[in-house]
Amino acid sequence: MNVIPVSVIVCTYNRAAFLPNVISQLCAQDYPKDSFEIIIVDNRSSDDTPQTVQRFIPTCGLTLRYVREDRPGVTNARNCGAAEARYPYLAYLDDDCSVGVDWLSQLVSGFGLAEQVSVVAGRVALDYDGQKVPSWLGSKSERWLADFNFPGSQPRLLENPVYVCEGNMAITHEAWRAVGGFLGMDQFSSPHVASQEIVYLLEQVKRRGGKVAFIPAAVAHHHTAIPTQGRMLMRAYWHGVSDGTLDYLLRRFSRVSAIFRSALDAAAMFVFLFLSFFSLLVFNKADSMYHLLRAAARLGRVLSGLRLAGDWRRARLWLLTHAVRF
Repeated sequence: MNVIPVSVIVCTYNRAAFLPNVISQLCAQDYPKDSFEIIIVDNRSSDDTPQTVQRFIPTCGLTLRYVREDRPGVTNARNCGAAEARYPYLAYLDDDCSVGVDWLSQLVSGFGLAEQVSVVAGRVALDYDGQKVPSWLGSKSERWLADFNFPGSQPRLLENPVYVCEGNMAITHEAWRAVGGFLGMDQFSSPHVASQEIVYLLEQVKRRGGKVAFIPAAVAHHHTAIPTQGRMLMRAYWHGVSDGTLDYLLRRFSRVSAIFRSALDAAAMFVFLFLSFFSLLVFNKADSMYHLLRAAARLGRVLSGLRLAGDWRRARLWLLTHAVRF
């Protein structure tokens, strides 16, 4: 086992009912107790989150800390946890996930795959807890619900990763500081935007020579309810808004380039709408929904891309004031 000092960070908001599961599983890890700590970051919860964490502190058998972050948003909570961390490696786990006893040891083993590994990603598997999955929700659409995996069962370096799941990952404290922490897309568009912060973080890590590893055995089972179609479409739309914002941040393209990109996105949107309609005609609801989600994401890219390149300040105001209309 590759033993390195790790701070495990769990960010939570009004999910006191989920915390006993994730805390008890982290306390039961087979990792040496003196080599990791658990930090629960409470992002302004109004339920019994503080009391729930306090109940576990005497019996956990390792350092379990409760901190509060009053600035709303998971980005602020993640950065707060990193700022509070005492160890040189950070591991993030979502509060609605379940993990096995070897999760942490598997995850941090990725740092030993090669020199300059800065980020390690684990696999995320959706768990509907026995709920019946509707016919329109296929495996391709589940990717919008943080179902994250790469083909194969062997640990490996990712050649050119553009995304990993923040709810099951690790990063060196040094890399987190070097890139300026997690950059929340919500500060550029809407407080309800589907964040692309991890895409931006990975881009900055790669620009500094850092590598990204993937450990399939570090599995987190994400407990989630079956979403409505409307919720899925909104998630896809805001993902597109965030994606368009990220394009601007990384490339700062011109007005002409923005119009050209948006025209391409608009064309792609209509293609996906056609594919969605065609799939529905042949009674394939899952494919129809998948293409409809892609169309919604392209719509988000079109609207954000045009305005961000045209006028940065007015674009931010426009997105904030129009967020509720879509």
